[in-house]
Amino acid sequence: MFTLIAEKRQKVLDELGQGLSRECNACRTPFVPVKGFERLCPICFKLDRGYELYVGDKALLQLQEQHRTLQAEYDALGDRYRRVRSKAKALMKNSSLLPQRVEQLIRLCHPDKHGGSSLSTEVTQWLLSVRKK
Repeated sequence: MFTLIAEKRQKVLDELGQGLSRECNACRTPFVPVKGFERLCPICFKLDRGYELYVGDKALLQLQEQHRTLQAEYDALGDRYRRVRSKAKALMKNSSLLPQRVEQLIRLCHPDKHGGSSLSTEVTQWLLSVRKK
C-alpha cells in the first residue's frame, strides 16, 4: 500500500519536473493543472467562484504564501550576489597594483624566510596560484 502511495507521489513530482506546472493568472503561484487547461490555481478558482475553502485548501494557501516569501528572498539574494560579484570584478579589473602586490607578498612570506614553516608554505602556494590567474 505504501509503495503505491510513494509511486503516486513520485509521479506528481515527475510531472512538476517536466514543466507541467503552470503559473496562476491571479496570484502568480505555481500549480499543476488537473485537466491541462486551468489558468487559476485551485485556491483562486474556488475564491473566484465563491466556493468554500476546506482545511486542505487553507493548508495549500499557507504553502503558497510561504513559497511567495521564499521566492522573494531568493530573488533578493540573487540580486545581491550579482551586485557583489560585479563590484568584485570591477575591483579586480581596476587594481593595477595587484600583480606587484602578489609578488611582494610572495617574497615576504616565502618558506625560506620562515624556516620552512607549513603556514608560510601554504600561503606561498596560494599566492602562486593567485599569480597564475
